[in-house]
Amino acid sequence: MDDKLTILVVDDNQDLLETFAMILKRRGYNVQTAVDGLSAVNKFKEQSFDVTLMDIVMPEMNGVDAFKKIKEMQPEAPIILMTAYSDEELIQSAKNEGVCQIIHKPIRIDQLIELINETAGSQPILVVDDDADICETLTKILELHGYDVLTAGSGEEAVAMSKRKTCQIAFIDVKLPNIDGLETLLRLKEINPDILIIMMTGFRNEVKEALEKAEAASAITCLYKPFDPADAAALVKNIFKGKHHNRKPDEK
Repeated sequence: MDDKLTILVVDDNQDLLETFAMILKRRGYNVQTAVDGLSAVNKFKEQSFDVTLMDIVMPEMNGVDAFKKIKEMQPEAPIILMTAYSDEELIQSAKNEGVCQIIHKPIRIDQLIELINETAGSQPILVVDDDADICETLTKILELHGYDVLTAGSGEEAVAMSKRKTCQIAFIDVKLPNIDGLETLLRLKEINPDILIIMMTGFRNEVKEALEKAEAASAITCLYKPFDPADAAALVKNIFKGKHHNRKPDEK
């Protein structure tokens, strides 16, 4: 499995485009390039990218207009806009549309790398399980893949964490003390409707009804214990890539 981040670099300056691509490839990223906004939009019709670096001022279609079109197709796409100019109207338009970050050229490579990594994993992943070993194992594998991880030993603790910090994905055990996994899912969705939920259980038959209700509440899938922690990391990677197709909880 290829766990390298895939970066799209968009710039009409061919020399700068090639330089960025070369540097990022040397740093271990998968890199694709586009010479204008329209080409970038067309690439997003075919796949997703972990992070996009896009110049604002370009012919055919500027970076802000391309950003808007990409967001229509993939609302969660992390996009960083770059500019060597002070076009305040375009910059403000991008901010109004919710761009991740706007950076000004010339750009220090070390700062760019840090920004890429922060943008790719800007919101933590929450692991909710009263089994401390499961929490520790998932934390290790997810952190190894570059994700920020929070853990909670109960539904109440998970809800409290979610109120303090927005999480993008939550792994939730079905059987939890006090409030169960389904109730935890529902409360997390109330706090953040966009959070993506993956259920976990070692009791496939006993919790079938709960899993059906979790599916109805938009749970993505269920991992059945014992599972390979690498499968959890791969699942997260596929979610960010936009390749997950919402399997039912009773499917492997």
